[in-house]
Amino acid sequence: MILDSAAVKGQYKSGNRKRVVWTVAFVLLAIALFLVTLGFGVFKISLVDAVKAFFDHLLGNEVDPRVDEYIWNTRVPRAIGALITGAGLSIAGVVMQNDFKNPLAEPYTMGISSGAFLGATLGIILNISVIPFVPSGSMVVANAYVFSLIPVAIIALFSKFRKLTPMSMILTGIAVMFLFSSISQILMVTAPSESMADAYSWRVGSLDRVRWDAVPMMLASTVVLSVVLYMFARRLNVMYVGDRSVKTLGENPMTIRLVTMVLASLLTAGIVSYTGTIGFIGLVGPHVARIFVGSNNRYLIPASAAFGAAFILFADTVAKVSGINGLPVGVISAMVGGPLFMWILIRQRKNVWA
Repeated sequence: MILDSAAVKGQYKSGNRKRVVWTVAFVLLAIALFLVTLGFGVFKISLVDAVKAFFDHLLGNEVDPRVDEYIWNTRVPRAIGALITGAGLSIAGVVMQNDFKNPLAEPYTMGISSGAFLGATLGIILNISVIPFVPSGSMVVANAYVFSLIPVAIIALFSKFRKLTPMSMILTGIAVMFLFSSISQILMVTAPSESMADAYSWRVGSLDRVRWDAVPMMLASTVVLSVVLYMFARRLNVMYVGDRSVKTLGENPMTIRLVTMVLASLLTAGIVSYTGTIGFIGLVGPHVARIFVGSNNRYLIPASAAFGAAFILFADTVAKVSGINGLPVGVISAMVGGPLFMWILIRQRKNVWA
């Protein structure tokens, strides 16, 4: 059977156009939810007035000082933090699932989030700073960042002295996750009630702590590392064929795996150090995007970032109106993400991920 090259090329371009359309749709959804979430919170203001106050501030128009304080200095940085968190954790999930060819790999299962929680717990409960001379206001963030990188350092160290398979690397991450989680739980059990409440809030993940002073660091690290990881898209695609085939193509699969895993870990660390351990987005975001755009990382990475941003914005909007004073966004993301992930597992074809 002779294939018409023009037809094949046309079909390929049509498929790529569909992937771009879906990615743009996710981006537009994220932008819409960014504006919607500005109208929700403890401070009572209509959605229309909140969006108007946001654009008036951008354009330099006069805004009621009280409204401006709540919208611009509280809700806007929180919404930006939600965008960064969803996009960054989804990209990290894409990379880790690709590296290990495992649909369950993500920052949480690799021990990164539990490491960040242990570091934060040491600062909150024991007032211990692992970095000397760090200001008290930045101690928890600094601790979380350092400890979130320990699981990856352990995996990289083991890989240097002993050849680890992708499955062994995942199991090492899970082992570290349980170890760090158990130490954190011991600290929480022995903590005073106030410290335990702060640690628990950090544990489930919240965007309450994201203010303008945190946005520049979160945004800069996320953008830079996301761009660098996107530059690895071609090599990540090659990893789908298996380590032996990758070697025949002149690439070192272990080097690609370790480098991209470290980059994804740095990306995750720069986020969870401020927000806490927001779960499921690194797991669900890539799977949902993969259904619509396939497994080509040139399209999967940006589509996952856009969907992840929209998902966290939606979850945070629901979190802000739940209960008397709202709920941590990590609770809502888990409540929505859990059933969504089970639905994906039931309906998706095996070739969607592979």
